[in-house]
Amino acid sequence: MFQRYTHRRPAGAALAAVLVVGFGATEALADRALTPVPFKDGFESGTTAAFQRKGIDGTGTVSVTRAPGGRSGKAVKFVMPNDGKSYRTEIATLRVPYGSYRYTFANYLPADWTPYGAQTIVSQWHGGTGTSPAVVLGVKNDRWMMIVHWKTASEQVDEGKQPAHEVKYDLGPVQLGRWNQWSFDITWSTATTAGSITARLDGTQVGSHHGPNSYHQDTAPYHKIGLYRPNWQAWKGHKPDSTPDVVNYYDDITITPLSPGSPQPATTSLQAAPDTTAKSSPEPTAAAPGSAQPTEPATAGSASGAPVEVPQDTGTDTDIDNDAPPLAETGASSQTPVVLAFGSTLLAAGLVLVLRNRSRAVKRRAGVHRA
Repeated sequence: MFQRYTHRRPAGAALAAVLVVGFGATEALADRALTPVPFKDGFESGTTAAFQRKGIDGTGTVSVTRAPGGRSGKAVKFVMPNDGKSYRTEIATLRVPYGSYRYTFANYLPADWTPYGAQTIVSQWHGGTGTSPAVVLGVKNDRWMMIVHWKTASEQVDEGKQPAHEVKYDLGPVQLGRWNQWSFDITWSTATTAGSITARLDGTQVGSHHGPNSYHQDTAPYHKIGLYRPNWQAWKGHKPDSTPDVVNYYDDITITPLSPGSPQPATTSLQAAPDTTAKSSPEPTAAAPGSAQPTEPATAGSASGAPVEVPQDTGTDTDIDNDAPPLAETGASSQTPVVLAFGSTLLAAGLVLVLRNRSRAVKRRAGVHRA
């Protein structure tokens, strides 16, 4: 009996080790997969297949439907009920290499949107598990908010050990029942590159940020859209009520490379991602809100775009922590063929090793019985 146990134990340990390495390597490679740039999708295909990640915590839904508000064609609709279980309904692109990009998109908050006193995140650029989003576009009460988080290379990335630096900007009043055309020109900061963000709404600059804006990880953040209310998580004490479902629409998402400081997209030799958009989108004509004002000291940024000092540390924003699981529940981030092939190879090698060890153990036992 003792001899049988000693031979099975190494086999089991080998299988466990290979499983850990295989799954770990698969997830690590998938999290570093890159989205094609330029990227463009207007949901005219009727699906969200161009977005490689999807996360639904609770019973929210993501669907492609007819665009509301007089806009032609289709749009993606995010619905999140106040049922005590739901707090996130999002889709996302993959990451991009570090550099300068113009992110554009249109979103529509219905006229019956109910104001909420904490953050409702409708768009975010996320740097990875265990960190607050690097850049957030959110709605708080009746105001658009931009929030920026960052850390230097020498600081811990784990939010539980050391909170991120943070600065908040008020981008102006929210107008319901109309399409909002957004543009974010972002140069992602690195240890050697100064970061910057210029936010425009309906063609008018409403805010800017100068200084660090990422966590200086292997790749720059990926872009998520939809709905996320961190304070609706049950463990934070949220209780369901009769508040109507939260609804948000998105359309015409693009990511275009920029030359640093360039006012227009740079020409690039990269191949554009497939675009199923076959519609012309009307531009809103309503007056845009005024210049943004940071909610913290003026050194945090400037709506004029003039270079200023690096933003001050303003502590941790308890409204937008990202302690939810990564976007992998229903996503396709681990479905890249190369990644799957790599992980499968490791698993197959582990199974071969286990079977070979088991065969040797059987032969040894047979030899012992004959003796």
